[in-house]
Amino acid sequence: MKLNLKIIINFIAIFSFCYSERLKLKKADVLESKRIGFETVKILKGNIEFQKGNVELKCQNSTYKEKKDIAYLYDNVKMDKEDINLSCDSITFYSKENKLESTGDPIIQDTEYRLTASKLIYFTDLDSGIAIGSVELLQNNQKIKADRIEYIKKSRSNAVSYLAIGNVEIIDSLRTAICGLASYNALNGKTVLDQKPKIIDEERIINGDQINLNYDKNVLKRIFIPKNANISSVSKGYNQAKDDSLKTVLKFDDRMSSKSLNGFFINGNLDSLKLVGMASTTYHIFEDSLFKGKNITSGDTITMKFVKKDLNDIIVSGGSQGEYAPNPKTNDSEHPLIYSADKIDYFLKTETTKLIGNANAQHENTDLKAGFIKVNWPTKILTAFPRQINDSTSQFIKPTIIEKGKDPMVGSEMTYNLDTKKGKINYGKTKADDGFYKGKEIRNESNETIYIKNSIFTTCDLDTPHFHFESDKMKIIRDDVVIARPITLKIAEIPIFGIPLAIFPHQGGRRHSGWIMPAYGESKSRGQYIDGLGYYWAPNDYWDSKFTLSFGDRQGAVFNVKNQYRLRYKYNGSLHVRNQQFLSGSKDIISLKENRNSNFMVRWNHSQKLRNNQTLNANTTYSSNGSYNRDYGLNLAQRMDQKATSNVTYSKRWTKSKNSISINLYSNQDLLVEKKVDSSSNYYVNPTHSGSQLNISNRTLPKISFRRGQSSLFPIVGSTERWYNNIKWNYGFNYTKKDRKYYQSTYSDSLDSYNWKKDESGNPIDTLFQDTGWIHTSSLNAPIKLFKHINLNPSINVKSNWVNRSFQKTWNDSINSFQNIEKAGFKARTTGSVSINANTKLYGLFAIPFGPIKVIRHVASPSIGFSWTPDFSKPLFGYDFGYFETYQNPSNSNIVKHDKFAGTMAGSTPNNEQKSINFSINNIFQAKSLVKEEQKKIDLFSLRVGSSYNFAADSYKLSNLRSSLRSKIFGKLNIDLSTTHDFYSYDEQSGTRIEKFQKNNLGIISPRLTNARLSTGFRLNGKFRNDSEDILSISADSTGLENDLSGPGLENPVNKFKNSIKSGNIWTTNISLSYSYTAYNPLNTNKTFWINTSSNINLSKNWKVAYRARFDMVKRDLVSHNISVNRDLHCWELSLNWTPGGIGQGVYFRLNVKSPTLKDLKLEKKGGVYSSSPF
Repeated sequence: MKLNLKIIINFIAIFSFCYSERLKLKKADVLESKRIGFETVKILKGNIEFQKGNVELKCQNSTYKEKKDIAYLYDNVKMDKEDINLSCDSITFYSKENKLESTGDPIIQDTEYRLTASKLIYFTDLDSGIAIGSVELLQNNQKIKADRIEYIKKSRSNAVSYLAIGNVEIIDSLRTAICGLASYNALNGKTVLDQKPKIIDEERIINGDQINLNYDKNVLKRIFIPKNANISSVSKGYNQAKDDSLKTVLKFDDRMSSKSLNGFFINGNLDSLKLVGMASTTYHIFEDSLFKGKNITSGDTITMKFVKKDLNDIIVSGGSQGEYAPNPKTNDSEHPLIYSADKIDYFLKTETTKLIGNANAQHENTDLKAGFIKVNWPTKILTAFPRQINDSTSQFIKPTIIEKGKDPMVGSEMTYNLDTKKGKINYGKTKADDGFYKGKEIRNESNETIYIKNSIFTTCDLDTPHFHFESDKMKIIRDDVVIARPITLKIAEIPIFGIPLAIFPHQGGRRHSGWIMPAYGESKSRGQYIDGLGYYWAPNDYWDSKFTLSFGDRQGAVFNVKNQYRLRYKYNGSLHVRNQQFLSGSKDIISLKENRNSNFMVRWNHSQKLRNNQTLNANTTYSSNGSYNRDYGLNLAQRMDQKATSNVTYSKRWTKSKNSISINLYSNQDLLVEKKVDSSSNYYVNPTHSGSQLNISNRTLPKISFRRGQSSLFPIVGSTERWYNNIKWNYGFNYTKKDRKYYQSTYSDSLDSYNWKKDESGNPIDTLFQDTGWIHTSSLNAPIKLFKHINLNPSINVKSNWVNRSFQKTWNDSINSFQNIEKAGFKARTTGSVSINANTKLYGLFAIPFGPIKVIRHVASPSIGFSWTPDFSKPLFGYDFGYFETYQNPSNSNIVKHDKFAGTMAGSTPNNEQKSINFSINNIFQAKSLVKEEQKKIDLFSLRVGSSYNFAADSYKLSNLRSSLRSKIFGKLNIDLSTTHDFYSYDEQSGTRIEKFQKNNLGIISPRLTNARLSTGFRLNGKFRNDSEDILSISADSTGLENDLSGPGLENPVNKFKNSIKSGNIWTTNISLSYSYTAYNPLNTNKTFWINTSSNINLSKNWKVAYRARFDMVKRDLVSHNISVNRDLHCWELSLNWTPGGIGQGVYFRLNVKSPTLKDLKLEKKGGVYSSSPF
């Protein structure tokens, strides 16, 4: 005991020399001092206590290095610092640094926190530390686990602030947070989770790139995820079919995502979530634990509100859209509902959704648009309004429902059932074709039937229409008919007439069956008449029929049936049947039964595409009476054309081999021939000599044609092309068998006249003639390029004719002339020709700086060719083909050359040799301009000149010089000039050409002008500028010069009644001029000069006036002119067309509804050409 006391005294003495901040040994049962190396070490045992300031250390064994002021404590180690307690297996205390390192399951705690770890580094002066290995921190009703925690407790704080690293878990009674790194600031109550953070809040999992948690009084108040926020939860339920008692347990992941997320808590429970930036949600809907469907929603912002931990309300704003996909096993419908709005509000408790602002809902083939739509999910009923009640800021959009292939419906309120697809619209409006239906209530009882109460129909698009049909009840059967009863026509709200029941078509723009309204009128020849009364029948998409009746009380009746059939890509055709019952010898319709001419006509056209490039075409016409065309043809040309024809053609092509074949059957019958041989008929043809013939019918049975298309004589082998690979050939073959039936004239001795051959009964005798022929054609050409710039094309053409008869001549002394004698038997003839053509292009550039024009380019394309056709009446290269025979006329000893093939199907044999060289040059002049540093190419004009020279001709070897000039000046004015010049002179005394070149006074050949033609056209138009000044512009005339100026006739002004003035133009004038000059005989020249003008004026927005005229400037005569006036009356239009005189004289007044649907609602008056019969 003395030793121990001595030790204590010595220790105190020694320690007293140290300064007060050193670690002080308060007591120990044993103190032993040892020197280890250069250092003295104190070894302490039993009830050891150290103290430094307010830090007390206790243990059972210790080693103290006095110099370094480091103590090592073992066995039942404890540290106390005010309210802080630390217990562990060992501590190394670094006194100078006020740091201790604790191992052996250290536990440190005070009144606010408790921390355990495998190792602890504690700083005694700061109340901070570093816990390493299986760290667990308890504070604020939270358990924080991590691989490492660095913490500090501030004096004003009731909890430690920490940084948790590695496998972090933060657990409280409501949720668990997991991450790789977490920090907590005890002063502001903010926790930041990093490195794949995740929060498990009951059945919800929240994650993002970073999660911020804010606490107030140790209770979570806010959660914030700045980037890539995601929330997921698991929902469970059953999947049960209606007719199945089995239940299948289903699990689904409900998800929410956005760029950022804000969550707010009340009493630690989630109150609301706000997802911002590309927000989307996916959740599954259950009804009594039965899975009903999946809903996907997206928008700029999604706000979720919770009640008692359950999601109660979802608000989506900014580009809001969603899709609800029903479960087909638990719903009547399997089609999704796609919706969008400015704002979407879901109420999960009541299972309703509100679409607010620009709302749109699409279900199957139905599209619903409105300012506000409410969806009741249990009942599947959509209710739509122009805007939400008490909402004055949203856009007013009337509910509109559009079904695919059907007309849209608009109303003030709309209800629609997703399952039954039935709906109702209050004060609705729908469009059909070009008309509008309105009603107090519109409802659909089925997919095809709509009922309308207190309805009106009109084609006027105004809210208060100019006219309409009004009905108490209306039933619309889609793509069929509309039934209304009763119905009244009102114009300007004034009743005009009414009927108890009306049925009219409703086909959605497609063909539909229905009555055809007639035209009424009166004329001198026809009396009072009705034209076009009938019915159009369209039973399906492949066939339709049109039945029409035209009737005149002084003429009779015509009944027409026109049938058309078609199957796309396969065949189409028509069958026209016409029956006429016309008065004969009377002008009283009552006598039609006794005095009439009956005629019947059938016309059939058919075109069919068969498989493998085969086609079949047929055209046939049959008339029961030859007088049909003569008496009742539509025009003079048809009345003179008395032929009924039938034509059937079959063709087949082999595209790869370039072969084709066609077979044709043809028949042509003269329907007037019986009248032509009847001497009592007005159409009798009086023969003038014996042997005259009148054709009864011509038939080709059959004509077979085969053709081998252009093919290479030496196909290319490999990839290298040789010059001989360009040698091409083709071949064609025709076989024709014809028969002709005709009447022939003979001389009658008793009458001393010529008459048609007749039998004993006086009936004309017909004669049948048959003929057969074969034609073979072939050609060979070899286009090549010389010197890279000259195109050379030599060709050979061969034609071979085979016939079954030929002709010889014999002298007839009685008529003192030769007669042809037919000789039966096979005969063949082969003819041909050769030719060679060459052409090239030459380019020239001329720098002509003139304004914007910088360069003019000239492209000259010269062409020269030679062709030779032999004279086959002469020996060729010493060989006589024998196609001709020579006879001597006994009366004058003249030699007559006879062609054996003349009069056969081979035709005449070429007996005029042709050795012609043809030459021409085509010149194109173009300019390049520079406007605002942009190059443009301008076509100035083209000039073509050509002629030919026949070396084999006996006279006039040089043919006429033909030239043409075409230009479009500045793209506005078209000019077309063509001329013909004759190189040879004209003898005015004899009135014939003479083989002498035309020369001028200098002796230079000067071809004389024999024909010239100049035509041009342009357009003037004007528009307002500053409401007072006209702008005049000129553009090319778009009218066709050929149609307009080729002759004196004018097109029917009815066809051009509508004025056409381009938008923005106040007036337009088209002017076309055509001048022609003919001087084949210089003493008898002919000139024509026509001017056509067409002017259109917009007097106002609705008034338009047009004037058209044609002038003969040579005769200085106004040939024809026409005035038309048009007034746009919105849904009506008024028009007047008047031709005072000349061709097409007449007047036409019309007031009608614009709509084609009501085209027969009109008032019109016709006179002159406009009142002509459609017969």
